[in-house]
Amino acid sequence: MENVALYEDFTQGNIEFNDGQLLRAKSLWNTLNFKYTTNPFFLKVYSKMQGKKHLTKKQWIELDYLLKNGKSRYDAGILPNNY
Repeated sequence: MENVALYEDFTQGNIEFNDGQLLRAKSLWNTLNFKYTTNPFFLKVYSKMQGKKHLTKKQWIELDYLLKNGKSRYDAGILPNNY
């Protein structure tokens, strides 16, 4: 039974998107700087959102910040760059 509970908690972390949300994300994605649209991480997350229509909460936090602010949380200084 422990494994069932763990699996249920794992699947609850996904965020589903409808067609309207996908269109909004696509229009915002097209206005982003080339630096972000070619970034392997953001490109993979965006492609997953458009293809599978769901993301994990952590992926959505990163992509949502990028779409709303036009820069990543690292470039905004919210997260450390770890030089």
